[in-house]
Amino acid sequence: MRNVTGAVAEGDDFFDRAREMAQCWRDLDTDNLLLLAPRRVGKTSLMKKMAEGAGAQGFATAFVDVSDCADELRFVQRLYAAILNDNIGDRLWNQIENSWLGKTMHRVQKVGGGGFTLEFSQTDASWTRLGEELADALSKLEGRWLIQIDELPVFVLKLLNHDEAAERARVREFLYWMRRLRQQYTGVRWMLAGSIGLDTVTARLNIADAINDLRLATLGAFDRQTADGLLQALSAAHKVDLNETVRRHVVNRVGWPAPFYLQLIFHELRGIGRAVVDADVDRAIEDLLGPQHRNYFDYWRQRLYEELGRADADYAMALLNYCCRSNEGSSRGTLSLVLAKAIPDAAQREDKLRYLLDVLQNDGYLVEEGGRRRFCSPLLREYWLRRVAPPEETDD
Repeated sequence: MRNVTGAVAEGDDFFDRAREMAQCWRDLDTDNLLLLAPRRVGKTSLMKKMAEGAGAQGFATAFVDVSDCADELRFVQRLYAAILNDNIGDRLWNQIENSWLGKTMHRVQKVGGGGFTLEFSQTDASWTRLGEELADALSKLEGRWLIQIDELPVFVLKLLNHDEAAERARVREFLYWMRRLRQQYTGVRWMLAGSIGLDTVTARLNIADAINDLRLATLGAFDRQTADGLLQALSAAHKVDLNETVRRHVVNRVGWPAPFYLQLIFHELRGIGRAVVDADVDRAIEDLLGPQHRNYFDYWRQRLYEELGRADADYAMALLNYCCRSNEGSSRGTLSLVLAKAIPDAAQREDKLRYLLDVLQNDGYLVEEGGRRRFCSPLLREYWLRRVAPPEETDD
């Protein structure tokens, strides 16, 4: 097992998640899935691991990352490329080559190993029909297909461009088109995911019914036993002396043991050259919280504005800035007062607070315990306190 801190964990680098994958396969037998997962818990790794074992479940798969697609046509083109490059691409192409679909492709080039490259012209045909024809062709093949689409919410937000009000109809059309595909072509299963919650984006745009046919699947941090197992596996693979007491200290300090943060801390401990002690763990964490490693945590702040829009992101920032002041977090009543100046109407404020707390809990920022909301991750809380929240006002 390699110590993976940036790339997707694939093959022997992937650890556990057997229970989550088994549940996903059970759900996919009858439904399409929306995978909700906070950043850094291994969402993409899980999807790719499922793709490795999909044949045993009776599925052919295509994994598509659409985060860099600029428009709907490029989105559909990415689907075609991923599916045709599968090992049954020849059979699929033989079916569509002489059809209307084959004639609308602007350029198709056969490459070695059963793969294709292709390009659509903006004038070839509507992207909606191109996508429907592809789903129809897939549904006529023997067996079942699983299409995994990663970072779909990022693509959806790109469609909004810089004018949310004007582009809302465009997003609505795209998401309802995808819903029609899911409902019409039942031989194709879809697994949609992203580091931003698609449920939050659709709620923000008031089109939540565009995804209400999807079964929700969730992925969180490891439990303590699994986190310890990962540390043991890494220690054995890299010959690092990490005893049970030190491993427990790592998990305690991380608090919310997402695989990424466990891998990061282990990476800091690998070069010590002797038995690791608790103080080494503390120094490693202090280093990770320094300004030189800001990129490990700052996405949590950035994604609020991508996911929520500026007004609601500002409210969410205010709530998080207050919650980070204490390990125990804040009560709901206190958090309502945080929003009181900006939202004086009590009913409107309660609606907004309920929505934002749901988002912050679902996305892995906060957890509720004993009527209080505190940060899930002590590491993220410490980073937020040091690098994001404004200093507390004091009397001079």
